[in-house]
Amino acid sequence: MKILFLCGLFQQENAQEVIDASKVGVDFAANIFQQKILSGFRERGDSVTVISAPFIGSYPNRSTKPFFRGFSKETTNIRYVNFCNVWGIRNLSRAKSLKKACEDFLSEDDPQKLVVVYSAHTPFLETAYYIKKRDSRAKICAVIPDLPQYMNLSSKIGFLYRKAKAYDIKKINHYLRFVDLYVLLTEWMREKLPMNNKKYFVVEGIVEKNELTLTPYHLDDGLKYIVYTGTLNERYGIKILVDSFMKNDRSDYRLVICGRGDSEDYIFAQAKKDSRILFLGQVTPEQAKMWMRKADVLVNPRQNNEEYTKYSFPSKTIEYLLSGNPLVCYKLDGIPEIYSDFVHFADSNNDLMVTIEAAIGSKKSETFFRYADNNLKNNIVAEKIVDKIFGDGSEEGGA
Repeated sequence: MKILFLCGLFQQENAQEVIDASKVGVDFAANIFQQKILSGFRERGDSVTVISAPFIGSYPNRSTKPFFRGFSKETTNIRYVNFCNVWGIRNLSRAKSLKKACEDFLSEDDPQKLVVVYSAHTPFLETAYYIKKRDSRAKICAVIPDLPQYMNLSSKIGFLYRKAKAYDIKKINHYLRFVDLYVLLTEWMREKLPMNNKKYFVVEGIVEKNELTLTPYHLDDGLKYIVYTGTLNERYGIKILVDSFMKNDRSDYRLVICGRGDSEDYIFAQAKKDSRILFLGQVTPEQAKMWMRKADVLVNPRQNNEEYTKYSFPSKTIEYLLSGNPLVCYKLDGIPEIYSDFVHFADSNNDLMVTIEAAIGSKKSETFFRYADNNLKNNIVAEKIVDKIFGDGSEEGGA
């Protein structure tokens, strides 16, 4: 079997270059998710060709780079394609380069060909469709972590962007009709995708074996650290967390915030007023993971007050739980009921700090590790993809 992974992955050693070129927050969660998909196939012993058009922001509003021509530290196990990064031209250029890069895969004479596409991103889906048209033996698996209409939840979205996104979604839905298997993060996603009774399964995230042995690393300084890492958009509830924290006068509490988004100025202003707020800005995944392990409690303040929460499972839920530290969040529609065994769910009618203080010192999240070991490991997910496509487990329906 030959596997082609079409993705936006970049290697860990290139992370700082991506940060330096970005004018907005970098989606490291998406990068980690892609790495875990890839490692799952490689753990199985599969031969995987990786072609990446990295997920960097478009020029000029989201990136300083009008052209992407690779990184200064190149790698041998990922082929990066060059493309024009100017908004409006970007997707056309990415698709053209990706199609050209997949010629070697097309020339392979193998009865079992699998194209794994990460995300509902037009250039990836268009390239997968191009491959399938030229070689009918090729099967397409689309891993859909987010629905395209909910990928940008910033409060500052212009008219031109909305029009362009509507056109892009039409193209995405056209190419999705040729997908053989969907991997979804929530069952609700089926409502919005042109699945037409295609095979699918739901997995809310992926973990690697070494992550199941991580342990907390608390600082012995007499302080209690409340930590949030991720996108700092108002619609994700970050202002709710900041405002709730500032109502509490505990001098031994610290609120650590890492990330970028449309609420940066607000957070910076509040941090000036309250020295207990530590605003670190965009950090690398390694630095974020360090703070997750140091935290006395981790918080995701995204509320269940918009439709998109049905079609989303926040990746930080699993990242936070893998730290072994308590997690406080709201019960979103996209979070399975079993997570009530692992998570402290906040009541939207009460102040968020009430639940945060109650969670400090809790061991509740430790029960997540057995669940993850049985259901979310990368090799288990990879095995299920191959089995659904080529094996006896290829019947229609969910997991």
